[in-house]
Amino acid sequence: MRKTLSLLVVLFIVSLPLTVHAAKNGITLPSGTGLPSSEVTTVLDNVSKFVISLIAGLAVLMIVVSGIMYITAGGDSGKAEKAKEWLIASIVGLVIALLAFVIVIVVGTTLGVSW
Repeated sequence: MRKTLSLLVVLFIVSLPLTVHAAKNGITLPSGTGLPSSEVTTVLDNVSKFVISLIAGLAVLMIVVSGIMYITAGGDSGKAEKAKEWLIASIVGLVIALLAFVIVIVVGTTLGVSW
């Protein structure tokens, strides 16, 4: 779980320079592909918002699952500790997703990209 989340965060951070380059140069998608003709920044903005929303949704779901695990631990300290670990990891994932969203907004605002 942590490796997957870390990989998603790294991929997101690596894709930020593409947004910066596209915003600076005003690159548009090629015509005749069947895709709507919009700027690359719009596409990257939509993709980044989708990925961040997906990660945040999964983190909230995992918070609920860890709460259920904790409630159903039934006094077993091992299960309760595992539920606490899941809860901490879920909260960290949610914070990372929210920070990624803030970073996208700050970078976009700094570059003058309309959100």
